[in-house]
Amino acid sequence: MAPETSKAMDPPRWLVKLVDAEGSRALEKAIHGDRLEPPEIAELIADTPFHALAAAADYYARRVKGGRGSFTVNIYLAYTNICITACSFCAFYKPPGKPGAFTRSPRELALAVKKAVEEHGVVEVHMVGGNNPELPFSYYEELISSIKEAAPKTVLKAFTAEEIWFIAKQTGQSTREVLERFQELGLDALSGGGIEILDESIQERIAPKKVPPEEYLRVHEEAHRIGLRSNVILMYGHIEDPIHVARHLYRVRMLEEKAPGFISLIPVRFNPGDTPLGKSRLYREKARLDGQYDLRIIAAARLALLGAVDNIVAYWVSMGDKLAQAALGHGANDVGGTFYKEAVISAARGGVGGGKSPRELAFMLSQAGWEPWVRDTFYNYLRRVEPPKLPWMA
Repeated sequence: MAPETSKAMDPPRWLVKLVDAEGSRALEKAIHGDRLEPPEIAELIADTPFHALAAAADYYARRVKGGRGSFTVNIYLAYTNICITACSFCAFYKPPGKPGAFTRSPRELALAVKKAVEEHGVVEVHMVGGNNPELPFSYYEELISSIKEAAPKTVLKAFTAEEIWFIAKQTGQSTREVLERFQELGLDALSGGGIEILDESIQERIAPKKVPPEEYLRVHEEAHRIGLRSNVILMYGHIEDPIHVARHLYRVRMLEEKAPGFISLIPVRFNPGDTPLGKSRLYREKARLDGQYDLRIIAAARLALLGAVDNIVAYWVSMGDKLAQAALGHGANDVGGTFYKEAVISAARGGVGGGKSPRELAFMLSQAGWEPWVRDTFYNYLRRVEPPKLPWMA
């Protein structure tokens, strides 16, 4: 079945009857392709009957993507963990001069990429770092050039909008100038991090030194207008309420309609671990820890972004395998990537990232009823993967 991408997709009769029986006005609008306002998206997350919400989200995920579930074979690189932004939810960063702080050389990272291509066949480099005031602009130029020289056919998805904003501020350039220079050197797409919730009241409480939501969106708009596509995350499960998630999804949709270019939305569950936010009384009072909340957010994201952003990622790195697999039946169509050597979320858990093999990810997809495919960064499907079988499946 070929993927369907049109904005207007008539729902099947069984879904209409199910939604009518539940009496959810927000869900009724969603299945008919109408744009949802923030209070209606919040209703999906907080109040809509779960079975009907899940059925609608899963139906449209499979219809939009033609039954193809996907992942990419990628390597995760952190070029520096030195950061002065001091986000309350982050266990990865180190202040300048502190034990454990590092900045890797462009040559070291280029060699790591070359080795990953040769040994694992990676098709994407996912690279991010901290806001390090010690790095000159020439460091970033050499970093991009070295990686692209080492692996010219591999997509370089790097830097968050937050990093672009910080680099511009540090070097006295505009964000547009930084984006254009990085694109000229070989940057192919922006990663999705750098923001948690596109809501000023939440951002001020958990990361007051970070790029403001409006500026974050402006950087993405500039990237889209020069032909650089991007991703966007949503970090949930901390001190937010459903309305804050709803505003985030609404603002993503509004930007996509204004300046198209988003590749995927990646909902990321906050891992408290050894973080100031995780230890706070506010987190203990506000955090929603039940798995149904995760699945409601996945489903609401699918329906709120229907016809705008086609790819909703079940991010196994933060959700864990089982919950990510469940998300594939609640509106998600993708499990992200192999993420060899993922480091940021692993740091909150006190461990070191290792990644997953393509066969492991294919197994997760197939067990959720998806046909597993390796894709590139831009969701061009490259090859179907035969998942491993359990003994009783032979």
